[in-house]
Amino acid sequence: MSKKRKKAESLLLVTATIVSVVAAGILFFRYTSTGKHLTAKAAAHYLHGAVEFVPGNNRGPENLPESVFLEGINQAGEENETDVSGNQEQTVKPGFEKDGIYHLLLLGEEAIRSAPGKGRTDSILLLSIHTGQQKCHITSILRDSYVEPEGMNPCKINAVYAKQGVEGLYHLLYDKLGVWPDGYAKVGFDSFEELIDMLGGAQVTLTSQEAEYLNSHNYISKKEYRNVKEGTQVLNGNQTLGYCRVRYVPNCNGTAYDYGRTERQRMVLEDLFQRYKEAGLLKWVSILKKGLGSIETDLSEEVMEELIFVMDEYNIRELEQHQLPAKGTFDSVKELNGVTSTLVTDWDKNRTLFWNNLEKNK
Repeated sequence: MSKKRKKAESLLLVTATIVSVVAAGILFFRYTSTGKHLTAKAAAHYLHGAVEFVPGNNRGPENLPESVFLEGINQAGEENETDVSGNQEQTVKPGFEKDGIYHLLLLGEEAIRSAPGKGRTDSILLLSIHTGQQKCHITSILRDSYVEPEGMNPCKINAVYAKQGVEGLYHLLYDKLGVWPDGYAKVGFDSFEELIDMLGGAQVTLTSQEAEYLNSHNYISKKEYRNVKEGTQVLNGNQTLGYCRVRYVPNCNGTAYDYGRTERQRMVLEDLFQRYKEAGLLKWVSILKKGLGSIETDLSEEVMEELIFVMDEYNIRELEQHQLPAKGTFDSVKELNGVTSTLVTDWDKNRTLFWNNLEKNK
């Protein structure tokens, strides 16, 4: 055999070996649990440096006063145990301790960066990741829902964040729904527009009434973008923000008022979810790295790592929509305890519906 041929065969062998090693490495990191853990750890470290991190109490309600605990039942709906002295033991568990369910509170703040203090959270959504179902549940909470938070006057739920911060919302959600979120992510108007533009816009379907309304009102704040039309189209960030804020005309499903507004928000999130669910972890990391500077969160690097791993490991590919309070579980009243145009809610029914929604397809 000639030296030239031997050299070529050696080079081919070396090349094949290198390719095999690289392929094995890719398979290890993409398809093994250990590899996914390592990838999630690296991604979390990379992304956590980009967010506006605000340390908070997303570890659960172990330090909450007794008045905040659900009375008489634990998270699984079982009666609390009674010790020999007759005292009832608190056995309530936070939502994230239920096997395979993680909760992230998503907040849209009605404020701009130049404004002092906190604004109202006119968008309140719970993103629940259910690994047992391999799906996400997105639950809107209507902003006009009547609440009586501890330490505050009666108000609508969208006012709680402005007075008590995210901790106040955590307490309230635990009291009303039995869920203490694993963390929150908050964006303001400016940030929302930037994020939508970074993601290439949002695809929505407008009715002729919606298009006319958006083009003739200031929901789209920049006049040059008041040129939307009837039908399915991609809106930029400024247009999408306007679309998500509309209340007074029905959406493409015929839903109006705050029900239609929150449904619009969920439809935008579902569009982004569907368009990017096959993008892969590396592309998501690249996308999020650009936009996370606009997001405030209390998610620690460790919790972020766990959520990234869960989304990848369990191949989360579905998004199911819900809204609370549900129809038939509230009354619209003109005034109650100084709160006008509010929804007086049966929270016991809605707590049951919330957990039933998460478990019904299990």
